[in-house]
Amino acid sequence: MVALRVAILLAVCFAGVLADTKLLMLQPPTTYASADAEYRLSTIINPVNYNITLRPYLLETDAAAKRFTFDGEVFIEIVPTVNTKIISLHSKNLTHTLNEYWQKPTTATATPTKLALSVAAHNLETDILNLTSTADLVANQAYILHFQYTGIMEDDMHGFYRSSYVNDNNETKWLGSTQFQTNHARRAFPSFDEPQFKATFDVTIIRHRSFNSASNTRLATSSPYTEANYFVDVFKTTPKMSTYLLAFIISEFTIRKDDKFGVLSRPEFYGQTQYSFNVGREILSKMGEYLNKDYYTMGNDKMDMAAIPDFSAGAMENWGLLTYRERSLLVDESATTLSSRQSIAAVVAHEQAHMWFGDLVTCQWWSYTWLNEGFARFFQYFGTAFVETEWELEKQFVVDQIQSVMAMDSTVSTNPLTDPNTFTPAHLSRMFNSISYNKGATFIRMIEHTMGTANFQKALQEYLTKYAYQSSVPAYLLESWLAQWPVDSFKSSAEYIFDNFTTQVGYPLINAKLSTDGKTVEFTQQRFLLKENDGADRTLKYTVPISYTTSAEKNFNVTKPKFVLAGNATTAHTESFTTAISWIIANIQETGYYRVNYTESNWHAIHKALTESNWGGIHEVNRAQVVDDLLNLARAGLLEYSLALEVLEYLETETNYIPWTSAFNGFNFLAIRLGTDVTDFSNYIKQLTNKAYSQLGFDETESDKALDIYLRTKVLSWSCRYGHTDCINRVKVFFKSLSNVPKNIRSVVYCVALREGGETEFDALYQKFKTETVATEETLLQNSFGCVKSQNLIEKVFNLILSDEIRRQDKSSVLSTLYTENNENVTPVFKLVTEKYKELAEAMGSYSAVATVISNIAARFTEESQVELLKTFNTANSAAFGSSAATLTSAETNANENLVWAKANLGHFRTYLSKRNGSAMVGAFSLFTVLVVAITTLLH
Repeated sequence: MVALRVAILLAVCFAGVLADTKLLMLQPPTTYASADAEYRLSTIINPVNYNITLRPYLLETDAAAKRFTFDGEVFIEIVPTVNTKIISLHSKNLTHTLNEYWQKPTTATATPTKLALSVAAHNLETDILNLTSTADLVANQAYILHFQYTGIMEDDMHGFYRSSYVNDNNETKWLGSTQFQTNHARRAFPSFDEPQFKATFDVTIIRHRSFNSASNTRLATSSPYTEANYFVDVFKTTPKMSTYLLAFIISEFTIRKDDKFGVLSRPEFYGQTQYSFNVGREILSKMGEYLNKDYYTMGNDKMDMAAIPDFSAGAMENWGLLTYRERSLLVDESATTLSSRQSIAAVVAHEQAHMWFGDLVTCQWWSYTWLNEGFARFFQYFGTAFVETEWELEKQFVVDQIQSVMAMDSTVSTNPLTDPNTFTPAHLSRMFNSISYNKGATFIRMIEHTMGTANFQKALQEYLTKYAYQSSVPAYLLESWLAQWPVDSFKSSAEYIFDNFTTQVGYPLINAKLSTDGKTVEFTQQRFLLKENDGADRTLKYTVPISYTTSAEKNFNVTKPKFVLAGNATTAHTESFTTAISWIIANIQETGYYRVNYTESNWHAIHKALTESNWGGIHEVNRAQVVDDLLNLARAGLLEYSLALEVLEYLETETNYIPWTSAFNGFNFLAIRLGTDVTDFSNYIKQLTNKAYSQLGFDETESDKALDIYLRTKVLSWSCRYGHTDCINRVKVFFKSLSNVPKNIRSVVYCVALREGGETEFDALYQKFKTETVATEETLLQNSFGCVKSQNLIEKVFNLILSDEIRRQDKSSVLSTLYTENNENVTPVFKLVTEKYKELAEAMGSYSAVATVISNIAARFTEESQVELLKTFNTANSAAFGSSAATLTSAETNANENLVWAKANLGHFRTYLSKRNGSAMVGAFSLFTVLVVAITTLLH
């Protein structure tokens, strides 16, 4: 019976693909007429306080000309550092009706003399408004600038903007919210809109009685306005902070709160705020304990988190009023998956970490964005882990953050963590990429494991105390680290490690050469690059803390480095052993930011260990590292695919989420390059995932850990995608009872049902989407739409993206699934995008967004004919894209490079798959023949 089962299993087709993969793309800098330096304000004037009053017009009863505008008034206290008549500050899309100033009175009863400010120049490109005073402003004396103005509440999710939702009574409800990072506070009030210009803020909101308001601080007073049915809400003074951290909301939201902490949402979603309310309070408390600085002692005695229907970012760290997309904050116990719950807790931790790293201590300029975002991403995992202890987030960090950013950081398109070339809006956008976030967090984690966790923690506490309410540069952080860095943890190399990894691009490949007698290992380095001739600097060297263990030790728990490989070393570093070892594995639990390559015999020895009981004692994170390094070394041509794939055979026994995530990520690149020719690849995946599929199945058990639940989704997704019969049949059964699909496998069931089905299945999910009231489920449904395969359904989904049914913030992710879920869709979707690029630009809000879509689709091209389509389009239409035409040109280059790579490398992979598949099929046929003969004999 066992033999029969084996034969049947060998005859079944297993395969798959990683769902919802997003390529990391860098937008090229936009070319502007103004010189880069002209985008920065002079530092001769410092703001001290802003007193802002805003009155928005959101009601249907407001005059047509006034609706979706706002009236504003601001008093700005300033202190010049030199005598000057020129006042330079930012103002964008504001119509000024009054510009004046006066010297701040020394007594409360004094009457100031108000003087006009004349406009010397207003650069609409840099947004800098130059004003001239009638007399010199005297150094170190306080003055008040006074502006009255009007502004527009756009629907582009920047500045002070409008958003809406439809309530349970089918009424459209409007609200006003803000998103000021990086340079959009200037769209709400004239300001010194750079992070280094910190000040306090007093906010007053005039609103209709049907609305309520919220801002960074507590509401101090609310009183009737001179106009009937209107109220004046006055908020307490904020701590000293940057303009981009100011926020206010005018809405009909309800709030779940205690005396200090609250979660705001539209009234219908109140029931979905409980989890974020609970976890938010806990994380905020634990972060305060870890950093020895309780949040409520830093100058703001309340914390609110708000779910906004239309929100461009995932979330925003406004001090005391965090704002989120609804799906990033709201949890429904019956519908929200464990994965979404984890994401919500992680985003909450990320934004709350910013209260210390970003709000209290702020990067001086966006060149140092990683000082904010690197720490926020770090605590996104390790801060959440203070509270949610069962999710093994320290392991997830490796595959989510380190391994994902390595691909981007190994090309010519990358940028350094600290990037002085940051001036224009395009530069600023570039700095909010995976380098500042993922690499920043990875670098911080490497430092922690090098200097020691307790020293690291104390250094952060002292850094926050020393630079509280100030702006920071990387040298300040290094200074704090050095003050606590023990001598025995390679303190003499600390500055080199810091400078090499923050001011240089990329990361090293460490070559560990084990001698034939197994008693020495020579370590050398080179910069790791995925492409040979892309123009990247191959000569860069790094000072690298190296940890390792050997076949003799098998100690994967000590992550402290054993030596530092100097960036300026001219000879190899040698480690010696008294007894021979058969293998060495460097970078314990991937705590360092580098890849590792070994001698062929070392790789074979690692393979042998991985096939032993308990994978030879090799830690799951290092198994993931082995998988990720192998696939990328082979992709870069630094290792034969035959060797990489031989070692990866061990995956047939792997049942852990961490290594499988690395494998699926690596295989996804190959799956893209294979295009639609995936028969042998399907059989390959079938055999590798057989144990994991059989062990996990579809049914969740009480003993499942979080990583088991996540792995189940990945394995089922890959298995069903290419036609695993049992997988598809099980999905069809689940889909028949759509309302009862277990929440943690819904992404698989929805996607596979659409891929294997037609109009009926699509209509069922579309109707569910139209009536859905859970934000996370709505997101899951709309991202499943892209799994369709027929031309008419592809067009239907594309038209949904063009319509208002998909919110602007979600259009790119829904469109992405339309060409990533099925390789067959690449050409049809490309044709739709290029035929309707003007309509898509209108729907997505910019030609830049469309250029990025085209570039991402082109990255999946596998045929010359597809590249020709791109060239033809670019020739005819690139002028319409303005500065974003560079993205289209780059897309051509990348697509051609991918074809060249495939021609040079894919043959080796195909040959391996073909041989392996042939052997497997022969074995299966032989076994089947034996079984038939045996059964026939028994019957006779």
